[in-house]
Amino acid sequence: MFTTLLLEKALEKAGLKKKLKNSLISKCSIDSRECTENSLFFAFKGEKTDGHNYVPDLLKKGVICIGSEDISQDENYIKVPDVLDFMSVLAHERRKLFRGKVIAVTGSSGKTSTRQLIASMASVSGKIVWATIGNLNNHLGMPLVILNMPLLTEVLVLEMGMNHSGEIKKLVEIADPGFVTITNIGNAHIGNFASHADLAAAKLEIFNFSKAVVSANISDPYMKKWVEEHKNSRIINTYSNEEVAAATEDFEELPDFMVENITCAANVVKAALGSLPDLKKSVEKCVLPGMRGEVKVIGKRTFVVDCYNANPQSMQKSIENFYKKYALKESGDCFLILGSMFELGNFSEKMHKELVNSLKDFTLLKAIFLVGCEFDKLKSDFLNCKKLVFLGDIADIKGLLPEEGIFLVKGSRGNRLERLFDFPEVLK
Repeated sequence: MFTTLLLEKALEKAGLKKKLKNSLISKCSIDSRECTENSLFFAFKGEKTDGHNYVPDLLKKGVICIGSEDISQDENYIKVPDVLDFMSVLAHERRKLFRGKVIAVTGSSGKTSTRQLIASMASVSGKIVWATIGNLNNHLGMPLVILNMPLLTEVLVLEMGMNHSGEIKKLVEIADPGFVTITNIGNAHIGNFASHADLAAAKLEIFNFSKAVVSANISDPYMKKWVEEHKNSRIINTYSNEEVAAATEDFEELPDFMVENITCAANVVKAALGSLPDLKKSVEKCVLPGMRGEVKVIGKRTFVVDCYNANPQSMQKSIENFYKKYALKESGDCFLILGSMFELGNFSEKMHKELVNSLKDFTLLKAIFLVGCEFDKLKSDFLNCKKLVFLGDIADIKGLLPEEGIFLVKGSRGNRLERLFDFPEVLK
């Protein structure tokens, strides 16, 4: 939320001059369906649709439109050389007006949960908080989060996602965070990198290209090395896996990876606000998106649904916590429904095989359903392991799913494992 004066200033930064009617812009969007009078619409050309097609109708509604084509002489249509570049400039100008705390978080897994925990802790501390919504954590989404920030916001919490080198650097330049943290450096998106070290370097861009106060887990070798190299030139707050382990006593009911997220969030919030609120209250009030460890009870079946995304580290952690919480406590027959992990590139076969081999240690599991093409490639290597059931698609589980038991559902989004809950035999 901002005025057209800021829009004029951003246009001037981009080398364009335009006088606009002085008014408040209430919402910014790349979705024409969300726009009403006094909204700002960015017309992007997508694979399936071109935003410019919606501009004439939006102009009639009093929407200011930003595009890159000569399609209208309306005073509310603004042509720019590159829509994404201009949106980034405008978001940066909006950020410069903000006098509150800006906290940014990235990592291979746990970003969204940690972002939500940070927002909850800041809110319980009495602050007015605005945070990344849904998956708006990339070059398109993050500028929109900043632009739609309410005027009275005191703490802005931004999630930064990345697939390739240089992406975090660009997001940092736009957001100019005052406090930054990395949840962990795992193997998510490693298929886009030559090595784990290259992936780590891309994550560490959030430290390297900001002037922010850094919160780092020095139990991670890459973060530890970075801290040692910068301890005399940057403000750094550190924590370790030992502190995470100590915190598990206060959150015995939660899986270990959630305690890691809580510890990470608490470290950066303390740095930003100077103190911590009641952590238990913060966790209770924290609203996490669906498919991230939620429990569904359907008839005699209990499903632990953690299929928003997956990489080798998050998969291993979810399995270990599920096994410890249910199988070792003899809560009932336990099963795994695991979807293939994507974006692992040349490392995919090796990492899937390592995961399947590790499953032999979980002796109390009754059966393990392995879904998708990446697991299917390994089928001939595990013919003698009767507990393993290889499925090309989650739909193939029909007729095989036990009528009762406890099931962990975990995999990358591309598997769409949540379709399981549309099958009649599951719903009954």
